[in-house]
Amino acid sequence: MVDTPMPLTAHLAELRLRLIWCMVALVVGFSVCYTFSDKIVAALKFPPALVGKPIEVPLQIIAPAEAFTTQLWVSFIAGLFLALPVLLHQLWKFVAPGLFEHEKRYTVPFIIGSAALFYSGGLVFYLVLSPIMNFLFSYDAKGLIKVQLSVRYHVDFCIRLMIAFGLVFQLPIVAAFLTQLGLLSSRLLVKNFRYAIVLILIAAAVLTPSPDPITFVFLAMPMLLPYGVSILVTRGVETHRARRQVESHNTAHDD
Repeated sequence: MVDTPMPLTAHLAELRLRLIWCMVALVVGFSVCYTFSDKIVAALKFPPALVGKPIEVPLQIIAPAEAFTTQLWVSFIAGLFLALPVLLHQLWKFVAPGLFEHEKRYTVPFIIGSAALFYSGGLVFYLVLSPIMNFLFSYDAKGLIKVQLSVRYHVDFCIRLMIAFGLVFQLPIVAAFLTQLGLLSSRLLVKNFRYAIVLILIAAAVLTPSPDPITFVFLAMPMLLPYGVSILVTRGVETHRARRQVESHNTAHDD
């Protein structure tokens, strides 16, 4: 099959079509999430307590329009997360015509895996939100300071942490990509596991929006899970590549 170059106008028309579909997905996601925006804020106010005591985050508004703008902001972010599979699919549809067949076979699992891992990171964040807030509020154990948070600040705090967790959980995807390029190996990951722990602690300290130690510890602990998964994924890529090389060698030998 001979590839036929597309003119610039055709590329621009294709880009416009994909952007339109992305906008439609965002509008639909925003509309759905706006309906449940109060429940989303309530979920952040009453995070689940897997360990320790349950907590209610004391929220207040400090500006006349803060409640309304927070609802819009929560709806947009939640709608963006909801529309993520559609956005990634439209990105795939735009770049797919310029890819080779073997590149297409790898791209689809990468996109699906990336979205799944990002959602997983967001879920892990929500599960550890309660102990994080419990620790932060523990500084007020003597009752010298009244804890009362701006609802917008709390929502922004949660969004930043959730995105940080989601990005950290992309580590297996990055490891698989680097292994495909021959820049990484499972042996190297295992050998440098102790150094990785130190780097993970440093990365957690940089990614967390709060300077307290327990917050980045709660971020660092889940980061060890993607690192372990990265070792398994890297070994799988190496095994698959070795099998292909053997099959290629046998085919050439038979010829």
